[in-house]
Amino acid sequence: KGFEVYFQPIIDMKTEKIHSMEALLRFECDEFGKISPLEFIPLFEESDLIIPVGRWVLDQALKAVSMFSNIKVQINMSYVQVLKTPALNDILNIIKNYKIENNQLVIELTESGFIESDRFFVSFCNRLKENGILLALDDFGTGNNNMMAVDIFAPHIVKLDRSLITDIENDVDKQEYYFYYRDSFHKRGIKVLAEGIESREEYEFLRDNGIDLVQGFYLGRPE
Repeated sequence: KGFEVYFQPIIDMKTEKIHSMEALLRFECDEFGKISPLEFIPLFEESDLIIPVGRWVLDQALKAVSMFSNIKVQINMSYVQVLKTPALNDILNIIKNYKIENNQLVIELTESGFIESDRFFVSFCNRLKENGILLALDDFGTGNNNMMAVDIFAPHIVKLDRSLITDIENDVDKQEYYFYYRDSFHKRGIKVLAEGIESREEYEFLRDNGIDLVQGFYLGRPE
């Protein structure tokens, strides 16, 4: 009760059309009103409530995307779900239930939430890809050993954290980081997604400098 799944568009900059939608969990109750995911997600992970809630989000998101034949949905999966549940089986069963293509789903793993050297998580990522499910590394730039994580997980998409993007059109240091990461990922065949775009200036700088995908309030709020 009180949970809703919202969707935020992700734009393909080659066509400037919708590439996919990110499914975002929101919670509201009578007593406290709207509560930020930054507050309730850590509590859910500590108590393992993230397991049934995460499975429900996956079900709702794939149900929504089943209504379209040419759009993808991106879903963030908690390390708790990966560690403590048959996550891949859950994913494949829900995909089968809604009769969608495996490559319509993008699983996002948060860079800072995983131990890059853990063979279990590497195996999980490999099995996702073997089954045609796309993999994104989320919040890139907020953790340690960034490029090591990219090389170990070999994602299809890397999502640059907003901290690397804010006011980038005026920040030479951020521009240098961006060009380095963009070129490094493109050499590996990885698409680059900039998240948290909130201004026309940020959008235009990234559009003119080789970004693949973008999302943020400037392009559409979750709804």
